[in-house]
Amino acid sequence: MRVSQLPLLAITVGASLVLAQERCDAPSPGIYCNSTEILAYHADDCKSFHVFVARGSDEPYPGRLGNLTSKICAAIGGSSECGYEDVEYPAKSSAWGATAWCESASKGAKSGQEQMKAYSEKCPDSKLIVLGFSQGASVAQDMLGGGGGPVFACEQDMNPALDATSAPGSNVVAAVTFGAVVRSRDQNFTVGRGVDYDGTSARSPEHLEGLNAYADVLLDYCHYGDPICAVGSSPPDTNEHLNYFFMHNEEVIKWVSGMAKSGGDVSAKPSKPVISQSSSSTSVPAKPAATASGSATPSPVATTTDDATKVAEASATGAASSLTTTLGYMSGLALGVAFFL
Repeated sequence: MRVSQLPLLAITVGASLVLAQERCDAPSPGIYCNSTEILAYHADDCKSFHVFVARGSDEPYPGRLGNLTSKICAAIGGSSECGYEDVEYPAKSSAWGATAWCESASKGAKSGQEQMKAYSEKCPDSKLIVLGFSQGASVAQDMLGGGGGPVFACEQDMNPALDATSAPGSNVVAAVTFGAVVRSRDQNFTVGRGVDYDGTSARSPEHLEGLNAYADVLLDYCHYGDPICAVGSSPPDTNEHLNYFFMHNEEVIKWVSGMAKSGGDVSAKPSKPVISQSSSSTSVPAKPAATASGSATPSPVATTTDDATKVAEASATGAASSLTTTLGYMSGLALGVAFFL
């Protein structure tokens, strides 16, 4: 090999290593978690454990949650014991129009409940796990506790809660949501310093009561600084909405697999993870002022997506991943609010 070829070889090898290390659930990925290895867990037949996956806005199925889903299944017995299905819904962001998010989330909640009921009727002995990110996190919480009401500039149709005392609700052994758009502060199932803040919209008292029926099996991850789930936490940082899987996959896998393997034995259930502070903040400011309804005063960062939406509308093709990849990591973060609502 000629000496002149060595720099080119070094560059090529370096680039290959970077690509090899790229994660599909990265904050601004070049790929999504739809690899052959992950899709191998997609199944509708009866298994001991079945995962319902509600992806984030404008992500292809199964979205960033695919990596976590496959690792959870691997930890509780592999593909012979565990499979997953996608919650079937549009997952459209506000970039598609003023009412798109609400229409999408409403369809997700309805589809998710119908899918859970259908699977439990077919496989009554199977235990269920529910995962959701961003819009999908709101959908997952709506599936369990009921949902609907004003979000952003639209009104989401109401749906009732799943009864936690009968199937399929009683079959849920674990549920984990990340960066939910609609969520309420001060809940004992929240993990992270976003606990002091409401989301873009707070859950209604009725829906919060329905969700609390699942408090023992639910983790609601919300970072301080996440402009979607912790409105009013300052400074807002879009990366805090996108880095959940880089930061928490291992502890979530451990907790979910522990819940699954406990078999209903309370003494065998693992303790919930506790996070004292977010990665980007070292101090906790005062809680935001509450409105008459008890919700945090909305933050312009989380409730106004006009600028980012206009950029997205000018370029949107329905595949946010392609646009994000083209614009690069920093541009992806700048537009992240529009893409992941």
